[in-house]
Amino acid sequence: MSAAKRVVLVRTAGVPAVDGLGEALRDAGAQVRELELAPSGAPSADYAALLDAMEEGFMPVVLKAPADG
Repeated sequence: MSAAKRVVLVRTAGVPAVDGLGEALRDAGAQVRELELAPSGAPSADYAALLDAMEEGFMPVVLKAPADG
């Protein structure tokens, strides 16, 4: 992975973090930010942080809740 890769890992409140994902991306040379967003409609400064990261060239990766079963 190129040192120029920038990733922002985005998860909504209540979605568990993926253990080791951020560290693995960093080990591969990526710059990584991690954000936990409030549920839809709730006020959150994290939405501004997400937009700032995207403006700075970070690629958003949304982490979804695991499927039941």
